[in-house]
Amino acid sequence: MPKSKEVAEILVRGQRFKNWQTVSVTRSGIDPFPKAVFTAASPIESSPNWSSMKLAIGDPAEVILGGRQAISQGRIIGRQPAYDATQHALQLSISTNATAIARSTIDESKSEFKGYSLSQIVNAMLKPYGVTFSLKGETSGMDKPFQKVNLQFGETVYDAINRLCAMRNVYLQSDIAGNLVGYRLGNSSGAQAELAEGKNILQASASFNYTGALNEINVVGQRPGDDQHFGDDARTQTGNAKNPEVKQHAPLTMLAEMPGDAADMRMRAQFQNGFLLSDQVQVQIVVQGWFRTDDKLWLESIGEPVSVYSPMLFTTDKLNLAIQEVTSTQGATGTLSALTLVLPLAFNGGDQINSGGASGGLPAGTYSNA
Repeated sequence: MPKSKEVAEILVRGQRFKNWQTVSVTRSGIDPFPKAVFTAASPIESSPNWSSMKLAIGDPAEVILGGRQAISQGRIIGRQPAYDATQHALQLSISTNATAIARSTIDESKSEFKGYSLSQIVNAMLKPYGVTFSLKGETSGMDKPFQKVNLQFGETVYDAINRLCAMRNVYLQSDIAGNLVGYRLGNSSGAQAELAEGKNILQASASFNYTGALNEINVVGQRPGDDQHFGDDARTQTGNAKNPEVKQHAPLTMLAEMPGDAADMRMRAQFQNGFLLSDQVQVQIVVQGWFRTDDKLWLESIGEPVSVYSPMLFTTDKLNLAIQEVTSTQGATGTLSALTLVLPLAFNGGDQINSGGASGGLPAGTYSNA
């Protein structure tokens, strides 16, 4: 009999389905739509009641790992049955209801907002889909009202939300129910878990990539004019972020996707810095099981900081990182969780971003610029 913390189930129409051949559930800080894939196969002579496995595309579904919900308000988005003379097989894919916003375009009749916050605008766009939006982590400045927002004809709801979040240095993820969460990691957040070579790390690899390293990011835009702001005051708005660890002269100047004041440009620069930093250090770690030592699923840890001790990977032996993606699996190799870790700054863009430039780079010594 399998251990209770290693049982994967799908709950559909009140019925639980278990004893899967393979299981894979992924949550990510890049793609806010979690995905689960379950497969079953058996010889004809010992097959289960396959008539009860006629689960259809669109059926509401929950994913439960070790008795804990991994996806609570999901939906079957893919079904692949197969058979031959000796075997039946079935593969099911499950994601959240929010996936509809990635393929649905915005409502053109409700495409202008004046003086509304990020939360107000995003929740208005999500309301028809039964999805909500909330803020988490270091929320300062996230709900600064936009002076004016015009959604673009033909853009998807997801693209519009992403564009607004970039102007507020907000990183999208989802909760267990599939609702969207705007996240920013606080600079003082302590490690929520410890990973150590020779203890709980089964496999590890790392990539340190200097290719996209920039020493400075400048964002330029304009703000809507009014009685208080006009002429040069409205025309030129800039924000700046610097990475002091990159000593080479490698600046980026970019145009903001939408109007805003200098504070908006600063947050946009910070977001771009975080986006680039997410690619410069990536660590892949595989651990046993689906759960952390505090009985939370690793899948619930997106964006959270962890401490990693690995002299084989790091010249500094130990590095504090943040969880970008988790894939929890079960199959021939056992019950595992694969973690993708990045610099914590990839979830906040840096410590301080201002028009005069400030810190926001990598841990000292990550690059050698001699």
